[in-house]
Amino acid sequence: MGNRRVGRKRLYELEKAGQSVELDSGIGIKKAIISASQHRQGQEIVTEIAIDLAKSGAVINDGGGARAVVGKNGDASEITKLTVAKFGIITEIRAVVVEDIASATMDDLDLEYHASTRNAGVTLSTASILTGLTDKGVDNSTEYDNNVLSDKFLFLVDGKGGGNTSNEFTAGKILIYIYGFEAPADL
Repeated sequence: MGNRRVGRKRLYELEKAGQSVELDSGIGIKKAIISASQHRQGQEIVTEIAIDLAKSGAVINDGGGARAVVGKNGDASEITKLTVAKFGIITEIRAVVVEDIASATMDDLDLEYHASTRNAGVTLSTASILTGLTDKGVDNSTEYDNNVLSDKFLFLVDGKGGGNTSNEFTAGKILIYIYGFEAPADL
């Protein structure tokens, strides 16, 4: 058996796509998730989640009040459960708005976590991870210590309270990055 060489161009294409990861998202937001992939750099795990709120057929409602969960009205709308097995020990979450957020009544999103799954339109009472996800180019991140996000659920929520559960998004694309670390295996 010989040594197969991978050219730079092929290696770039393989790494660009990353490895697909199943998020086990709630049915209320699942159709808006374009992709979810992971890349490894040694013990670091970087997860990228791409969300298109105006994706055809997604029917994503814009919350319905301050801190109300965004998703298909009445359906479970968690983006994912933040487990150590899937994401490692999470030390940072980052979000980049790559297309302006817009609906008839709302243009500001926050990223929040909660201890259990929630339906779209339900108001959360936890601390925000990131706020002010509004215009294209917004890039926010929050660092975490002590694995506080372990086993929590991740949600997009109405940031200002201008949303209405009957309105759908007309635009909005967000990239969410989750940075985690895995303990090295014992030798």
